[in-house]
Amino acid sequence: MKIKRKLQGAEGFSVLEVMVGLIIFSLGLLLLGSMMVVAIKGNEWSDKTTKTVQLLRDKIEDLRDEDPGEMVSGSDQVAGITRSWYFEDIEANLKQLTIVISYVDERDVVQECTTTTFIEVGS
Repeated sequence: MKIKRKLQGAEGFSVLEVMVGLIIFSLGLLLLGSMMVVAIKGNEWSDKTTKTVQLLRDKIEDLRDEDPGEMVSGSDQVAGITRSWYFEDIEANLKQLTIVISYVDERDVVQECTTTTFIEVGS
């Protein structure tokens, strides 16, 4: 004669437990989706900031290589970013260079970045 033994805890999951698990899983996916949107916006901001700083550095290097007589204030536009630069004589052989970079972000807000450096002219 065989004795049937019932395994303890082998009944499986109830429908309620499965539904609660699916709800928790769905909420996790929704939160992950919103985090992806925030990450994408952060990447766009970072990309624009990196381009802005690179354009700023490029302009400083371009202006340092110019002949002292050709160092005049001006502005230009590169890839939707406006660069304006201003020279001010500090001493006979020293000029102060101020560069202002501005662009319109995705919320139609004007963003600006300003830097000042000094350029030695002549000896």
